[in-house]
Parts: sequence; C-alpha cells; structure tokens
Amino acid sequence: MRFGPVLLLRFVWRAFFGRGDRRVPWTARRVVVLLVFSPLLLLIQTLVWIGLLLDELLFPGYRKVGIKEPIFVVGIPRSGTTLLHRLLALDTDRFISFRLWEVILAPSITGRYFLTWVGRVDRALGGPGRRLIGAIEKRLLRDVNKMHKIGLFETEEDYLILTPYAAHALLLAPFPYEPELEAVMRFDDAVPEAERARIMAFYKRCVQRHLYFHGPDKQLLSKNPGFSAMVASLDTTFPDCKVVCCARTPHDAVPSFCSLMSYFCGVVGVDAGQEQFRALMLDACGYFYRHPQDCLAGWPANRRAFVLYDALTSDLRGTVTALYAALGLDMNPAFAEALAEEAARARTYKSRHSYDPADFGLTRENIREKYGDVFLSYGIPEDLSAGEEVRAEAAS
Repeated sequence: MRFGPVLLLRFVWRAFFGRGDRRVPWTARRVVVLLVFSPLLLLIQTLVWIGLLLDELLFPGYRKVGIKEPIFVVGIPRSGTTLLHRLLALDTDRFISFRLWEVILAPSITGRYFLTWVGRVDRALGGPGRRLIGAIEKRLLRDVNKMHKIGLFETEEDYLILTPYAAHALLLAPFPYEPELEAVMRFDDAVPEAERARIMAFYKRCVQRHLYFHGPDKQLLSKNPGFSAMVASLDTTFPDCKVVCCARTPHDAVPSFCSLMSYFCGVVGVDAGQEQFRALMLDACGYFYRHPQDCLAGWPANRRAFVLYDALTSDLRGTVTALYAALGLDMNPAFAEALAEEAARARTYKSRHSYDPADFGLTRENIREKYGDVFLSYGIPEDLSAGEEVRAEAAS
C-alpha cells in the first residue's frame, strides 16, 4: 500500500481495464463520466505536481514557515462542521482557511501566483471569466448546494488537497471499493505508519505553502470531516494543534451523510445503495464518531472541544463564545459583531436538504442498535425524532 500519483493512475486504470468489479456495472452515465473525469483529473494533477516542484526552485523558503496552533474542525459529516468552520472563518484577523480553488487547482505557491495574475487580468477586462464560472457553478451545483454550499471561491475544507497522494475517501465516489481508499476512512488504524508519515508530511508542506502565500502570522483554520479518522496523525504532525469535534444525533447525521454520498455516487454513475457500499459508509460513521473521542480523551483541555449540532444551531453566538473560552482564544470586537449578525441570520435559515432514512435501509431501531454507545458518550438522548435534538452537554 503506497500512496501517491502512481496510485491515482492505478485507480483510473482499474476503472477502465482492471478487475471488472461486478459491484460497479458499466452504465452509460459511468462510462461518460469516467471518459470526461479521468483525463481532466490526471491533467489537473499533472499541473499541480509541476507547480509543487517549481515551488522547490522558486520559493524554497516556504519550508521555514512555522505553523502555530492550527485549529482543526472534525466530526461526522452533516454534524455542523461546515457551519462552525464558516463562522470561525469570519475571524479574519486571526484565521486563514483554504478556498476551494486553492485546494483543487493551486496547492502550490507557483499555481496561486499564476491564477491570481489570471484573476487580475480578468478583472481588468470586466470579469467575463468570473461571470462564466458563476454561471457554470449555478447550473452544475444547484442540487448539491441544497445539501452543502460549494463554489470555487468559497471557504472550504482542504481534504481534497490530498488528491496528489490519492489519500482522501471522496475518491470512493468515482473509484468505489478501492482498498486503499477504504483504509483512508480508518486512517490512523488502517494505513501503515510509514505511509501516514508521508501523507502528513505532504499535508504539512501544503499548509506551509498556504501560510507563506497569505502571511505566516495567520493561524490555520481547517475543517475536514475526513480528518476525524486522522486525529492521532494530526497530533503527531502538529503537536500544538487544537481539535474541535462536532457531533449530531445519529438519527439525523447518518442518513444525511448517506444521502450526500448517494448523490455524489449517483453523479458518477455508481449505485451507493448496494449493501456492501452502504455498510462501508455506516462503519465509517461509527469510526468518525468514536475515534476523535478516543484520541482526544488524554489531550489538555485547552486543545480539545466538543460541539453538539443542536447547541450550535439553537444558540450560535453562545456556543462559539464558549468554544473560544474553552480553547483559550480572545474574541476581538469585529468578530463578535460579525458573529451577532450571523446569529440573527441563522434564526431564519431553513435547510433544503431532504432525505428518507428508509432509502438507505435505516430505521430508528437499527441506528439505535449500531450507535448506542455514541448516543451515550456524547450525551444525546436516543429517543428523539430526527431533527428534534435537545441541547446537551458534549462528553469530553
């Protein structure tokens, strides 16, 4: 098991010419998507690697950039990680996060300078390129934005920055049942130590590049549900990091996550409703709930925190204020004001994401049976209806 660009090539090769896995039938949609997606993916990754190599020649000083007390927001997907991340990102005097275009197209300093120059040219011409991108996003991302607002220029999780190493589980959508990707979903326990070290060293260099470009005085704010499987590795790589773990009742989070994965898989022509794939997702949910708690139990109190979804959505301002106090962070007046405005706006927010747990073979009883310890450890009552969480203190 060796992660890197060669593994990504193997995924593409296996998809077209490999094992002929009968669990992934060749539908017309899958053929068309792979014929378009695979060359585009490999082209982008080739350009990414060229940029990363040029950085070593043009900007070698990035390796000297220190990374001070980065904050990582983790937790099972659909548990409020995006909401919390985008709230904390309003503290622009303190934090810097990745934007989607930086993650996908320009993890390198060289690539960022080039695309920043392209953006300046576009603005000088009146912004035709930006308008075109906006129109394409509006058309292609209409459905996914009901579940998770996304856009090239939005603050986003940086999980995809591991694509050059083929080391993130979102690749399971186009390349399902790949054993290396299944291992990534239990990263700290299933990926060999040497490979974990290589992947985390790459990620650390990407963070150093990010701070080099935006300012080494900034504090990294990263949100990645996938990092729930990597908490121990984050501790090894960033010994002074702080981790915030979000949690939501399994009655809501688990089917919502399955719905999101079903959508992404459906886009690329993969049936996420198959029993084996669904079992993989449900096991990942359990690991994402339990692993952060296991890892964080022995951490100093000012380096770890737990945030329940209902506490965040019912008292946004109070929850974030308490989080700052728990992590030993000072809240400046500008951020306090921005937080108050977001709290007022959040009172009128209505999610457009709808799903039926039965579509994924889920019932209240089997969720209770599979995640009974999760309800107990996070202090979430088991008998609540979906969408009716009560506020509870998270376990520490």
